[in-house]
Amino acid sequence: MNKGTVIFLNGTSSSGKTSISKELIRILEEDFMYLSVDHAISGVNDMLMNMFGEHITREEIRRIEDEEIIEKPVISLFHHYILAFSMAGKNIIVDHVLVDSKWLEECVQLLSDTRTFLIGVHCPINELERRERDRGDRPIGLASAQFTIVHENFQYDLEVNTHMNSVSECAVTIRDFIKTNEPSVLQTFHTEAKEPSQ
Repeated sequence: MNKGTVIFLNGTSSSGKTSISKELIRILEEDFMYLSVDHAISGVNDMLMNMFGEHITREEIRRIEDEEIIEKPVISLFHHYILAFSMAGKNIIVDHVLVDSKWLEECVQLLSDTRTFLIGVHCPINELERRERDRGDRPIGLASAQFTIVHENFQYDLEVNTHMNSVSECAVTIRDFIKTNEPSVLQTFHTEAKEPSQ
């Protein structure tokens, strides 16, 4: 079975990844599934609330998250889901925030042999902060905290900017790029990781 195409969007909260994903699903000729790291984490949080009810509070869940008791295995499981769907021939749009170098390392290890396009979604900090305030559903300062690290030392197959271009324009750019190109960045990362350091 042919491996599915993975459109892997990496960017800060409020950078426009979800909006681009929805537009891509609308305009792409083939069917694509949408996988979000936010949904993966919030799903576990909801499960804890259902299991423990009044015996666990949101503050306790945040403490568990801070101590990475849940986050590490959930993020790793999320990465393995991406691989599993691709290997099953499913096309996927991934909405992620790679703020930990180990997350990128795991994605490189798992996905370097798949057709995964690593795409950077950019937006200037002042616009991110405005969107964050207007949305009202994200902690104030989240985008700023992620801004300096989410693209640090990254290379991408393609980069888009949701401040300079509309969501529709970004989605069309991505669609047209994957039609006429093959991904290379994850494979390059994987090759470099295997090379002995000088």
